[in-house]
Amino acid sequence: MYKSIIIVSVVLALVCFMGGQVTAEVSPEIQLGARGVMSFNTDIKKDQTTNAVSDFSDTDLMLGFRQKMYNKFRGQLVIGFQFPDADSDLGQVFFHQTFIKLDNKSNIIKMGRSRVRTILFDFPLLRDDDALLLTTVLNPFSNGENSEDHQYGNVLEYTHIFGQRYRLQLHAEHFRETPETPGTAETDFGLNAVGFVLEYQVPITQRWNRPFIQSLSIGSNNFLTDRPGFSSEYDQALKNLLFGFVINIKPDPVHFWDIRSQTIYNTGFDEIQNIENYSDLARAKAIGNYSSIRYLYRKMERPTLQVALSGGYKKFPNTLRPTELFQIATSLFYRFGANFDIGIQLQYKDFSGDLKDLYGSNETRIQFSFIYSIDQSWNNQFDERESLLNLEHGYIP
Repeated sequence: MYKSIIIVSVVLALVCFMGGQVTAEVSPEIQLGARGVMSFNTDIKKDQTTNAVSDFSDTDLMLGFRQKMYNKFRGQLVIGFQFPDADSDLGQVFFHQTFIKLDNKSNIIKMGRSRVRTILFDFPLLRDDDALLLTTVLNPFSNGENSEDHQYGNVLEYTHIFGQRYRLQLHAEHFRETPETPGTAETDFGLNAVGFVLEYQVPITQRWNRPFIQSLSIGSNNFLTDRPGFSSEYDQALKNLLFGFVINIKPDPVHFWDIRSQTIYNTGFDEIQNIENYSDLARAKAIGNYSSIRYLYRKMERPTLQVALSGGYKKFPNTLRPTELFQIATSLFYRFGANFDIGIQLQYKDFSGDLKDLYGSNETRIQFSFIYSIDQSWNNQFDERESLLNLEHGYIP
């Protein structure tokens, strides 16, 4: 606990000092981004005692620096940490964003620790791990205890932008590997995943026009495993294909409706026909979809009220007994004041087959939440579209 207090104090002192010392000639643009996510969770499981907890996981603090280069490029350094889940073994704080980015109009190069491309876009949920088994490609090197293992890693990314609307991203990543001996640190940091994402995306400056297709994406994430009995790197690779879209079904400037949907196909390993643990879950053949329909009341271009209904289904076709996952969630967020939101979310999960042995037959979760966000900058050199908060999950997409 004392370590966390010291880290927060040092970061805030650094921001205050630099905010008072900036000069337009020599100093970079300084960014501060923070989001507090506090929720009261009530979990109801069949044949088990109802559990209620106060949850502040995914609360984060980020500090960024941006500066113009001598040519048409610009550079950025971001350092950030968040509070992981209460049952995580990552410690009290987890450095989830630590990277340097270099970009110009058509090219983006990024190196460091950041979000990995295991999901194509955000869904209108309180936290990005609320539907993790359906919305995210699962990390086969993890033991499944930490949701952060599937969402963050060491990344090397190159993105090329064609005509402002088309993006091709190539990425090589290191996903965290759970040590075989509990309590020891990870020692191997070699790249263990490669992939790409090709997407059509309406520029932020044009989204006010509300075109029918807002985003259309296809991607691939391939894990370089040590699959027993196979020597070919292609056969050893665990391959995942992703496809998703966001469409505006009612582009009204005040009463706005949209639909987003993502499908993940895990080619899996044929020898896995029983799911007995997390490793089997991540490596078994599976296909799943998660979709949502959202209503947003946005008067004067300021979000005030959002209501969403989301749901998903996942099937494991190679298991000896029928194994499926079904989940539905409904959420409501109200902007109570500037940067301050109140939300309530209800989720229901139903498991069958092998998953029933791992997670139980069903689970209901009710969450009441407060969310407070901070987005501040000093010595501005660029526009406000690339907020640090955009690096993280947005419950109001």
